[in-house]
Amino acid sequence: MDRLWAFLAAMLPALAALLVPMPAVDLAYQLRAGSEILGGPGIPTVDTWTFTVAGTPWLDQQWGAQVLLRLTFDAVGWTGLAVLRALLLFVTFGLVFGAARRASGGAMPAAWLAILALAAFVVAAPALALRPQLFAIVLFAIVLSLLVGRFERPNRVWLIVPIALAWANLHGSFPLVLVLVGLAALDDALRRRWPDAIQLAVVGGVAALATLVNPFGLDVWGYVLNLASNPTIASQVSEWRPPSPREGAGSLFYGSLVAFGLVAIGALAFARRSGRATIPTTAIAPLLTLAAFAGLGVITGRGLAWWALAAPVALASIVGVAAGTDVRRPGDASVAGPTWVPEALRPIPATERPRALNAVIVVVLLIAFVALLPSWRPVGPAGVPEGLLSHAPQGIAAAFSDLADRGRLRLRHNIWNPQLWGSWLELIVPDRPVALDSRLELFPPSIWADAETIATGADGWQALLVRYRVGIVVVSADQTALSQALAASGQWVAQYRDADGSIWTQILLEASR
Repeated sequence: MDRLWAFLAAMLPALAALLVPMPAVDLAYQLRAGSEILGGPGIPTVDTWTFTVAGTPWLDQQWGAQVLLRLTFDAVGWTGLAVLRALLLFVTFGLVFGAARRASGGAMPAAWLAILALAAFVVAAPALALRPQLFAIVLFAIVLSLLVGRFERPNRVWLIVPIALAWANLHGSFPLVLVLVGLAALDDALRRRWPDAIQLAVVGGVAALATLVNPFGLDVWGYVLNLASNPTIASQVSEWRPPSPREGAGSLFYGSLVAFGLVAIGALAFARRSGRATIPTTAIAPLLTLAAFAGLGVITGRGLAWWALAAPVALASIVGVAAGTDVRRPGDASVAGPTWVPEALRPIPATERPRALNAVIVVVLLIAFVALLPSWRPVGPAGVPEGLLSHAPQGIAAAFSDLADRGRLRLRHNIWNPQLWGSWLELIVPDRPVALDSRLELFPPSIWADAETIATGADGWQALLVRYRVGIVVVSADQTALSQALAASGQWVAQYRDADGSIWTQILLEASR
């Protein structure tokens, strides 16, 4: 049964990934950047996709993830990207299950651990879109597993160095690797395992140096600090703001804080009744881990994913400490198999015989995985399987191609667009500059103020379109004020309209053809 629970902890998130659309808000522009990197120009250094901030320096720290995404897309298309997302989640939550099991030393039944891993998935779900962060999430889980298994295989912590190098070229969350190593080193120091603590300190130092092995050197650290302190980003994107308990993601996060806190307090109370210290030394580092990642989650919604991954392992460790079963001795084989391999993929111990019902459940879930593949779905107007992407209006994409073929659009026309669609338009209309996209750090507050004026049809919206030399306006269905203003102006005509939105061009331009 333990292996079945391990499989469920990994497989159910993978199935959910195939059911939920992939947001194109970040994904689409990552694909375009990957295409440019592989196709000749190399890693972008300035903006060439917009007319509002054209020529602005762009530090494309996520270039490695963009290359991986584009290679996958070129090889196996949209379905391949969906499968990649599912596999990354399978590995991540399989690793979380295995790390929590090892950390508890057998104090928690496999069913509880599976529930813990699945609860982590639910809390992290809003951050599990296919984008560079998802690669970082997998690396985070691998580092957790290596650190939890360090007592049995201490030399494998050196694998963290190449992981840090890769992480620094994939996503801006790479400083978290140093946080994890630092907490583990503190744990060893508190246990008076000085050689191990010193080794981890050295590993952390070398890993920090490894993060400088990238096309930008030390500037990647400046990039991270700029993103973390940029008030414009927080004002435009909800996930950069502190999570609200009144919203779904925030309520799940704060609920998990309460639940995990109560379990930790209960476990420590049990330990005290057993005659041990109020807070055993071995529980200090796990408690600090809970506090550190809870604090990160409270500060920014971007921290929810890291909390969801770190908290189950830290909580399992606290439960193990309370029960006196936490794995802390070299050679302890209470959990067999390599620490970086998800529990569901490890060889089945000879003492654990598979049951027919378990095999049936596994087969059914594998069949469900195949049945949910996007390749079975009808293809939309833009060639994407229906329901696979969100924030990617296929009708708008197909209309651009059709209007261009009929001579209704001209290459010199700037496109004003909803910010959430900017990434999609950059991918499908690469020869026309857009106004806004998902690289929020590039746009100054004045641009966002202008965008708000235009989106609401407020006084001065027409003058702004003239100033920016806009010849095409793309309007989403929820921008009713802008649609009404365009129609009432007598200067714009709707060339295309569907349930997602509409495309407008200037009547003056129409008359000049």
